[in-house]
Amino acid sequence: MSAASKSERVRVLIPLDGSEFSRQVIPYVIDVLRPETHSLTLLRVAPVPEGHNPIPSRPLVVEGWSASDGWRSDEPPVYYSQVYEGAIANLEEEVLGEARRLDAAGFEVVPVVRFGDAAAEIVDVVTEDGFGMVVMATRGRSGLGRMLLGSVAGEVLRRVHVPVMMVRPVAEGAGELVAVPARVATPLDDVAG
Repeated sequence: MSAASKSERVRVLIPLDGSEFSRQVIPYVIDVLRPETHSLTLLRVAPVPEGHNPIPSRPLVVEGWSASDGWRSDEPPVYYSQVYEGAIANLEEEVLGEARRLDAAGFEVVPVVRFGDAAAEIVDVVTEDGFGMVVMATRGRSGLGRMLLGSVAGEVLRRVHVPVMMVRPVAEGAGELVAVPARVATPLDDVAG
């Protein structure tokens, strides 16, 4: 494939939260999008790992003991970077199955892991990396449920300026879930309703 044809592909962001629910968009993506015209990024956003300190490392001090005093235990120390890198590896493993499935369907797929607030991270990735479309699952809450619980999908829809395809899984047959489009919205749509 030439470099020119790769650049013509629409870059599509597919946020996943690790749930079976969010993965229900994958069959729909395979049916609706085309490998020749779309490149996919699977984004897994998770809370910041416990113990991760984004501030540059400094000596650990615990009740008068400093890391500069040496480690006096049979157990090796666990560093923040190890916790962080372990969390990244675990999250990448979560999306690997879906990435393989999309790759087998002919798509160019890139897995990405970010930490933080899901809606904010999705919006940042779309904005920073120039995506042309977002495809994500939505529970389709309305009224009081949406007001009390909020909606990552709704927040993304309000804050990005690219088309957002929301897919709502529905029950079909003997407990199988099949993804169907809930709504395809563009920045020109009225999203207040």
